[in-house]
Amino acid sequence: SNHHGTRCAGEIAAVPNSHCAVGVAYGAKFSGLKVLDGPMTDSLEAKAFNKNSQINDIYSCSWGPDDDGKTVDGPHVFAKAAMQYGIDFGRRGFGSIYVVASGNGGRFQDNCNYDGYANSIYTVTVGAIDEDGNMPFYAEKCASMLAVTFSSGTSQHRSIVTTDWTQRGGKGCTTAHSGTSAAAPLAAGMLALMLQARPCLTWRDIQYLIILTAQKVDVDHSEWKRNQAGLYHSHKHGFGVMKAWRLVNAAKIWETVPWITSYLYSSDEIHLQIPKGTNQPLTITHTVTKNDISGLNLFVLEHVQLFVTITHPCRGDLEITLVCPSGTNSIVATPRKVDRSDAGFQDWAFSTVRCWGEDPTGVWTILITDHDTSSYGSGFIQSWKLKLHGTWITRQQFDERRRLVLEAMDGRFLNDSYQRPCPKAGPDAAPKQPVSQRTLKFVMLAGIFCLVMALYETFEYAACYRDEKKAQRQRMLEHLQTNPSVRDGDIEDADHPESQRLLSNETETVIPLDTFDVREIALDIGNSTNDGDDSESLQLISH
Repeated sequence: SNHHGTRCAGEIAAVPNSHCAVGVAYGAKFSGLKVLDGPMTDSLEAKAFNKNSQINDIYSCSWGPDDDGKTVDGPHVFAKAAMQYGIDFGRRGFGSIYVVASGNGGRFQDNCNYDGYANSIYTVTVGAIDEDGNMPFYAEKCASMLAVTFSSGTSQHRSIVTTDWTQRGGKGCTTAHSGTSAAAPLAAGMLALMLQARPCLTWRDIQYLIILTAQKVDVDHSEWKRNQAGLYHSHKHGFGVMKAWRLVNAAKIWETVPWITSYLYSSDEIHLQIPKGTNQPLTITHTVTKNDISGLNLFVLEHVQLFVTITHPCRGDLEITLVCPSGTNSIVATPRKVDRSDAGFQDWAFSTVRCWGEDPTGVWTILITDHDTSSYGSGFIQSWKLKLHGTWITRQQFDERRRLVLEAMDGRFLNDSYQRPCPKAGPDAAPKQPVSQRTLKFVMLAGIFCLVMALYETFEYAACYRDEKKAQRQRMLEHLQTNPSVRDGDIEDADHPESQRLLSNETETVIPLDTFDVREIALDIGNSTNDGDDSESLQLISH
C-alpha cells in the first residue's frame, strides 16, 4: 500500500519511453527494500543496509526519524554495525554509498543534526531547494549537510514528476512527489552516473567530488561561509546544488584519496553548569597540537564530530556552536520550541562538514547557550568528546586536486576516451561473508526447540516430582519393615530415616579404614564366601 518507493525509484531509473518522466540514470538497475510498510526494528534496518552489498552500489534512503521538532534518534547498534560493514566491504571493497534525505521538519525548527542518519560521516546527506533555488519551508538547516537538489516548494511551485501507482489503477504517474524524499533520489541518480564513468570511486571520493563540484544558490539569503580551504558552505544548502555534468567530468580525472585517519579527545567528568541567557554561553576550549596528530598523519580535515552528554530540564532551549581553529563556525544544535524533553543528550554525536579541507591544529571552541531565561532549573554538561576525521594528503595536494576538478568542468575528459585507471581492490577489501540466512534460521529453530524442551521439563518436574517422592517414601517404609537392622543400634523407628542405614544382610562388619592404604583397597561387593572369579570390585583412587 506504499507508493513512496515507486516514486523514488522512478526518479532514478525510469526508462525513456515517452510516458510520465525519465530517470536521471535511466540505464541503471534497482531493487526495492521494504522498510516502511511495517514496524521498524534495528535488525530490519541492518538487513536493509547490507542487502546484496556486492550488487547494490547505492542505497537511497528517503526516510528517517520523525520530523516533529522534538525527536533525537538515529541508527541503533545493529544498524550502525551494518553501515560500518557496508563502508568497509560493500561494493567490492570501495564502500557502499548511503544517500539520505536531510528531513522535512523545517516548520518545527528541526535540524538534521538531531537525525543520526543525516549526521553520520558515512552518509551523503541531501537537502532540497525549490525550482527558484530557494530553501523550502519544510527543509532543515544543518551543518552536516553536503548538498541539495531540486524538489517541491510552496503551492505556487511545481513538484517532482515521477512514476506512481494507485490501488484503483491509473496512469502510473504523479506530478506531486515532494520534500527531501524527492531530493535524495535525484542525488542517487547523479552518483550512479559518476560510477558509470568511474566504477572504482570510494565512498569518500564521492563526498569529495560532491563538495568540490557543488554550485552556490540563493547567494544573497543563505549566509554562505568561506572556510580556510576556500570552500563555501551554508547551513541551508550545504556546499550547494549538485550538478550531474560537473560530477561526471570530475569523476573521470579524480585520483582516489588515501585512507581515512582520525583523532579523538575525551574529556573527564566535568559537570559544568550552563549559564542562562543568550549573552553568556558556556565556553570550552581544547588545543590540538602537531604532536597530538604527528603519528596519525592527519593533515586535511574532513568530518568533525562532537559528542556531548548534557542534562537539562528543557532540551529544546539549547544551542551548541563548534568553532574550528580557523574561525569557521558550525551551529550543530539549534533551539527547537516544541522540544520540551528533559532527557538531555546522552553521548549524542553532532557533526559538521564546514571545516572540510582545513588544518586540524589549533584551538577548538565549544559554545553552549541556554536560551531559557527563567529561574526553573539549570543545565549541566557532564562530558564531551571531539573526533576529527581526515586524510594525510597535504594542503598543497588538496589544492592541486581542486584545480584539476575545476579544469575538468569544460568537458575535455568527458568528450574523449581519457579516464584515470582504476586501482584493484586489495586483499583486505574482499568482503567477509556474514552469517548466512540459512544458518540464522537453523540457530533460531534450535533455540526454539531448546526453549520448548526446557518448558516441558519444568512442567514435568512440577507436576510429577511430588508423586514420585511420595512413592519413594512408601517404598522406604516398606523396606524398613522387612529389614529393621540399624547400623549404630537397635532403633527401628521408621520416622527417622536420616539416622538409619538399611542393610541388605542382617549383620554388618565395620572395619576401620585407617588400618589400610585407601589407594589399594578393593571392596568385594559380591558374596564374601565365594572364592570364584565372578566377583566385581570398585577401585578407590586418592586425589
